[in-house]
Amino acid sequence: MEIQQPAGFWRRLVAVIIDAGVGAIIGLIIGPIFDDDNLSRIAIWLYVMAYYILVPYYWNGYTVGKRVTGVRIVRVDGEKLGFKNTILRMPVTQIIYTISFLTLYIVTIFMIIVRKDKRAIHDFVAGTYVTTEKP
Repeated sequence: MEIQQPAGFWRRLVAVIIDAGVGAIIGLIIGPIFDDDNLSRIAIWLYVMAYYILVPYYWNGYTVGKRVTGVRIVRVDGEKLGFKNTILRMPVTQIIYTISFLTLYIVTIFMIIVRKDKRAIHDFVAGTYVTTEKP
C-alpha cells in the first residue's frame, strides 16, 4: 500500500507536547495517591503505557494530541490499527530508545524531517506511519 498524506515533524511534535501535557496532568493526579515514590512512578509509567497503547487502538489511531493536531497513526498495509502495532510502537521502541541512550531519538527526528514518507524508527518497528488523512 502507498503511504498517504504523511504528517510532518512540526505537527507530530505539537501532538507529542500536548500528549505530554495530558500525561503530566494525570501524573499530578495519580502520583499523590501513593505513599511510596516508587509505587507512584510505577503507576504513572503504567498510565503512560496504557495511554499510548489503548487510546490509539480504540480511537482510530488518535491520541488527544494527535486528534488536536489532525494526525493519526495508521498501518502501512491499510489494515485496522492493531493492539500489536500499538505495543510495538510504544513500550518496545521506548526500550530500544533507552538502550541507545536516546541517540536513536535524534535519528528518529532526522528520519521524520528528511524521509519522504516521514516514518520514524517506531513506525518501522510497528508497521505504521502517521498521516493527516481522516479515518
